[in-house]
Amino acid sequence: MAEGDGFTYEESGVDVAAGNEAVRLLKERLKSARHPLVLEGIGGFGGAIRMPPIKDAVLVAGTDGAGTKVMLAKAMGRYDTIGIDVVAMSVNDVSALGAVPLFFLDYLVVGKLVPEQVAELVAGVDEGCLQAQCVLLGGETAEHPGHFAHDDDFDMGGFAVGMASRDELWGPAKVRDGDVVLGLASSGVHANGFSLIRAILRERQLDLSQPFPGTGQTLGDVLLTPTIIYSPVLHDLGHACGVHAAAHVTGGGFPDNLGRAVPAELAIEVDLDSWELPGVFTWLREAGVDDQEMLGTFNCGVGMVVIVPADEVSRALDVVQKAGHGGWVVGKVIARGEGPAVRYRGSLWR
Repeated sequence: MAEGDGFTYEESGVDVAAGNEAVRLLKERLKSARHPLVLEGIGGFGGAIRMPPIKDAVLVAGTDGAGTKVMLAKAMGRYDTIGIDVVAMSVNDVSALGAVPLFFLDYLVVGKLVPEQVAELVAGVDEGCLQAQCVLLGGETAEHPGHFAHDDDFDMGGFAVGMASRDELWGPAKVRDGDVVLGLASSGVHANGFSLIRAILRERQLDLSQPFPGTGQTLGDVLLTPTIIYSPVLHDLGHACGVHAAAHVTGGGFPDNLGRAVPAELAIEVDLDSWELPGVFTWLREAGVDDQEMLGTFNCGVGMVVIVPADEVSRALDVVQKAGHGGWVVGKVIARGEGPAVRYRGSLWR
């Protein structure tokens, strides 16, 4: 810099004009913000939305990101699906309490702002909101030069807010001995465990572009398959059945997540023989991940569990099927005794 010249934001690495262009592109592409409850949406200092008329309303909030799955998206140069994962990880948590997602806000940080890339990433968030039947009410895109090792690195997160009547909330207090545990099929590994997956890819020197057997897809495509958003089917189940509790199977796998759905005096017995393991989990096992690590890290094909009274199982499974999801009985609620909150019978492998 010549003597007498002033410092500028652009010379420090932040391109305000690119940020404005990204906002312009987003306004053209986003659909979920066009909702009759929205008063002020994308582009302002904050979003404003009317509250639905729910008696004794309770707000339920959840926040998360897609973890190091974003690094696979970057490695493949695919930015259209990772935003779905970011939405799914929060709205599924909110819905697991019996609430209906109302709106979502995202946070995207990039090393260098490329408007078209940002628009594609946030368009994925918008698609996730459409699937969840909620509103993308706003968000933040930040350019952080020097924050990451490389200019094309990025990270995403966000949070969802949902609503429910207080007496409609689900949770451990409603669970009873003899309740039945239903499993809703996952689309794959969803958005957790990717630090382990990346270690396998690195150690085995695997190419993301190699074919994945029996799918017509590449290994990278299979791993990048977005997380299923269960919010609409959980809403349908709540209206059709007396749901007692639900658990979103994410980081910590079965022990951590199912254990949170039952009170201290009860446990869940999971029948591992009750479903077939999707191919991506067979690939993980063949790569050297043992059974306990699989169950403690991944969803193993069950992305959400729902606990219902035994006499509501048929009705619940009918709702799940009509909503287009795979679902089946995966276990039951039993007295805990001296054992752990989650225990197993059968085997993942047959």
